[in-house]
Amino acid sequence: MQKKQNEIITKKEGYEAMLYVLKAYWENSGSNDLTDILSGGEYWIGTEKPADSAFWEYWIEAIEKVKKDGPMFKIITRN
Repeated sequence: MQKKQNEIITKKEGYEAMLYVLKAYWENSGSNDLTDILSGGEYWIGTEKPADSAFWEYWIEAIEKVKKDGPMFKIITRN
C-alpha cells in the first residue's frame, strides 16, 4: 500500500512533470513536431510502460525532478 501511495502525484506536479518531459524530449531529439512527442508515450504494450522506453524514462525523471526541484518556471510577480 505504501508503494502505491508514493506513486501518486498531484495535478500540479503532473503538469510540471509534463513540462520537464517536453523539454527533455526536445533537448534530446531536437524535434518540436507534436506528433513525434505524442507518439513516444501513446502506445502501451500490455504492460504498465509505454512502447517507447526512452519516453517512459523522461517521464520518471521528470516526476523525480518536480518532487526534488519544484516547477521549471517560477511565478512572476508584478511590481
